Amino acid sequence: MADLSTLTHATQPSNGDFRMTSSDDVSRRKSFLINGRRVRIMDLIKAGLLSPGQELIFERPRIGEIHRAVVTANGRIRVADGQDFASPSRAADDVSGTATDGWYAWRVGEDGPLLDQLRQELLKSVANQATPDEPRELDLDAVGIAVNRLAELAEARTRAEAGGPEQLTVRDLLRRWGAQERDREVVTQIDADLANHGLLTVPDFRAVGLDTVITLTVTPGPEEPSQADKAAELTATPRSFSPTLASDEEESPEIGQTLGNLLPDDHRLISVKPSASLNEAVTQMVMNDFSQVPVLSGERDLRGAVTWRSIAVARQAGTDITLGDAMKPARDYPYDTRLLDVLDALLKEEFVFVRSHDKRIYGIVTAADVVHVYDQMATPFFLIGEVDQELRHLIRSRFEIEDIQLVCMAGTDLQSFDDMTMGDYLAVLRNSDCWEKLGWDLDRKVFGEHLEEIRKIRNKVTHFNNPDPIPQSDVNRLRNFLTVIRTFDK
Repeated sequence: MADLSTLTHATQPSNGDFRMTSSDDVSRRKSFLINGRRVRIMDLIKAGLLSPGQELIFERPRIGEIHRAVVTANGRIRVADGQDFASPSRAADDVSGTATDGWYAWRVGEDGPLLDQLRQELLKSVANQATPDEPRELDLDAVGIAVNRLAELAEARTRAEAGGPEQLTVRDLLRRWGAQERDREVVTQIDADLANHGLLTVPDFRAVGLDTVITLTVTPGPEEPSQADKAAELTATPRSFSPTLASDEEESPEIGQTLGNLLPDDHRLISVKPSASLNEAVTQMVMNDFSQVPVLSGERDLRGAVTWRSIAVARQAGTDITLGDAMKPARDYPYDTRLLDVLDALLKEEFVFVRSHDKRIYGIVTAADVVHVYDQMATPFFLIGEVDQELRHLIRSRFEIEDIQLVCMAGTDLQSFDDMTMGDYLAVLRNSDCWEKLGWDLDRKVFGEHLEEIRKIRNKVTHFNNPDPIPQSDVNRLRNFLTVIRTFDK
């Protein structure tokens, strides 16, 4: 491995900070500190921390296996059978036949550092360059925030490795990235930053409510217990968590709306034991306005459910019935199960139970919950449709298509008002000549800023890339914008 003191394209100042002096210095800082993408093998090569031709070793002493690979000039890992992989984890998966975080599996040579150690060295070196020689190239405030975030993640990893992992709500996690919602861009950046530090959230921050408490824990190493082993332990310690291995792909797979997203943050599961009387179950249902109640012999042992329908069916066989007579089988799914995958079950059963990351039965999702969620999604969707119609009517009634072609990016390719996009509306209404033709006693710049906000809301809604309900403030903004358009377009 290259030593930091002998790098050909880097220098080490007297204060010990590692400084890159390559021509892409600024762009690399942008990439890691602002964009939050995953570290790649090529990044280690460019930094002089890894060299083409170096041997990588993945040792599995428990089963007596040693796998060897070599670093290629194009930043890939070539395993013994000649296959090349851009991802260390893909390479480790291939040789071991199991899901493995390759950053913790591969080390440089017999006694060299793990790839993860090199990754941490790179992150530290980039963070040390937070004051560029050409400040015009970077938003220094954004860089400072990113550097602080890297320091927080490094501290979170230290705490997790010491057995005292940090706990926080999903909402607080998002705030560290300056976000309030889990849209695709934010989730991609958080996933990348967490993966670079070998961290996972348990449960998965994408699949639960915003006020759910999550734990920042470290990725299991290749010789640690498997997910199945951890699930079987079911202890109350953080080690009982069974997280999915962090991916080192460019983007984590989309998971969409999950059962965990649907559960209210203040939900509380009411249940009865198998030894309970039927009257106890009925009383719980009546007092809590439930249509069903689960029967649990323990937090993780779902025996079934009692419903008004199952009680009615049981009483057809006689009036003197027990809880067992009225109990019916019930289905449960992990919290990160996609809603689309259980719609059929919800249609048939009208409810399903939800298991948490540590296998507890901790919630219920009903068909009514699904209707509520789609109602939350439909309202802003319909409002956006009305905004689009009003803007198109406004522009169609005031301008000729030739006027629009002059200011829109599409130019003469825009043949019809019906082809206009939200970006086209912005181009027209931000144009001073077009605005003057409207004759509105409103400020063009301020109006344009509000229309830009509407465009962003429209993208969130129509791209379906956010598991969280559209904030009421956004719904109010849409309603108010419609009111303004309808008031002035007379």
